Amino acid sequence: MKLNFKKTLALVLALSLLVPVFGVCSSAATKETVRQYGQEGGYLAIGDSISRGCGAEGFYIDEDGSYMPDGEGQYGLYHLRNVQGCVPYQIAEAVGCVAPMDMTDQSATYWPFTYPGMTTAVTLDLLGVDDGYTDTKLNYAYYKDMLNYFGYEGSFNGVRERDYYDPATDGKCGNIIELIRRADLITVQLGMCDIFYRAYRIVSNGGMLADGMSFDLSSPEAIKALVETAIGEIKNGFENFKAQYPLLLAKIVELNPDADIVIVGAFNLVNQLTITDDLLAPIGSIISTITESMNALYRQWAKEYGVRYADIANTETQATENDWALLGDFKDNTFTGTHPTQKGYDYIVRQILAQLPPEDTDTNIKVDLGRFQNVDYVLVNGIPVNNYTMEGFVLSIPYSLPGATNLTIGVKNDDGTLSVQTYSLTYTIGEGYTAYRLYGTNDAEGTASKPWNLIVKIFKTIFEKLAEFFKGLFDK
Repeated sequence: MKLNFKKTLALVLALSLLVPVFGVCSSAATKETVRQYGQEGGYLAIGDSISRGCGAEGFYIDEDGSYMPDGEGQYGLYHLRNVQGCVPYQIAEAVGCVAPMDMTDQSATYWPFTYPGMTTAVTLDLLGVDDGYTDTKLNYAYYKDMLNYFGYEGSFNGVRERDYYDPATDGKCGNIIELIRRADLITVQLGMCDIFYRAYRIVSNGGMLADGMSFDLSSPEAIKALVETAIGEIKNGFENFKAQYPLLLAKIVELNPDADIVIVGAFNLVNQLTITDDLLAPIGSIISTITESMNALYRQWAKEYGVRYADIANTETQATENDWALLGDFKDNTFTGTHPTQKGYDYIVRQILAQLPPEDTDTNIKVDLGRFQNVDYVLVNGIPVNNYTMEGFVLSIPYSLPGATNLTIGVKNDDGTLSVQTYSLTYTIGEGYTAYRLYGTNDAEGTASKPWNLIVKIFKTIFEKLAEFFKGLFDK
C-alpha cells in the first residue's frame, strides 16, 4: 500500500494534539520554580515608567513616605523608594534578591535603574556610549536625578541640566557600570518611550513640546498639522530606536557576558481606545502595527546577542480597564491610561519569569492570556484541541513534537462575548515551543454591543487607511 506522506504527517500531528506526548521539553519558570540569583551578584532592572511601576500597588505615597490608597496622594518622582507592586520588585522577590524600600540601601542585591520617560538614548549617555544623537526638542529634567542615583561614564550628548559628576552627591544607588558588571540577572525594558514619548507630550500638553512649539487646535487645519507632527515624531523615534537599542545591548553584553539578560517587549498602550463612548471605531489598534514591528526587532536582537526575550503583548492597561475614549476621559488621563493595571504588571512578571531557567520542566505549550481566565476553544494548526487546561491565566496544551506553527484561542470576555487571540509558534530543539501574540488592526473584544452607524463606518475606514499607512512606515 502506497502512503501519502503529507496525509500521514497531518494524521500524526492531529493525533499528537489529542494525547500528551512526552519528548522534547519546553520550560517555563514560575515564582515557585525559578532559578535564584540573590546569592551572588543580584538583579538589575533597566527601564522606564513601566519598570518603575507607575500606577502599580504602592505607587502612590505621601510626602513622608507612608502609603496612600491607590488614587490618593501624589507620587514623588524623586523619592528613592521601591514600588512593591512593580515588575522588578516582584521579580527580585521571586529570584531571592534583597529589595529594601530605600533604593540607596547598599545591602540590596536588587537595583531598579528605572525612571519615568527613560529612553535608550539617555541610558546610552549614562553608560558613556556615543550614539551621535542629541535630543534638542525635549529637555529631560531627570539627567540630574540619574546622575544623583547612578552616576555616569563619559559625557552626555543630550540636553541636560549638568554634565559633570560630583562624587560627594552622585551615585547614591551605586555606579551603573559596576551594577551591570555585578548582576547575575538583568532585565531591559526600554523602547516605548523612544517612540511614543514625544507624541504623548504633544497630546498631554495640548500640542506643546519643550522647545515652545505649540498648535492652535481650533481649526481642522491646525488639528491636521498636529496629527502630522505626531506621526513624524513617532516615525523619527522608531528610526532612533532601531539605531540605538543594539548599541545598548552590545554595551551590556560587553560589560557582563555571563549574566542572564532578558529584553522585555512592547505592548499597545491604547489598543482599546475608541473615539467616544458611542463611536466605537478602534483608533488605538493602529498602534499595534508599530509594537509588532518593535517586537519583531526585539526577537531578532535577542538571537543576535544571545539574550532572552519576554513577549508582553497581552498586557492589560488602565485604558482597557476603564474604557477610556479619546474625546472623553482619556484625553485628560493619558499618563494613567497608558500604564498597566496591577493585573497587567503581574502578567509581565509571569512572562519574564517564564524566560528564566526553571528548576523543573514540562512538555506543554504554555500561553499566558494576560487578564483572561476562561477559554471557549483552542485550535493548533487549525485543528481543535480539547485536552487543554487552565491554571490561573495560563493556558497549557499537551504538545511537544515539532510541527505546530500557529495557535488560535477563543477567550471569553466578562460580558459573555468572545474574542479571538492568535499566536505564531516557534519550536526550538531542547527548549520546545514559544508562542508570540499576533495582532490585527482591530483586536476587538465584543465592543460592538451598540449598533454601528454610518459615522462609525466612516471612522473605521479612515483608521484602516491609517493602519495601512503605518504599516508602510514601519515594515522592514
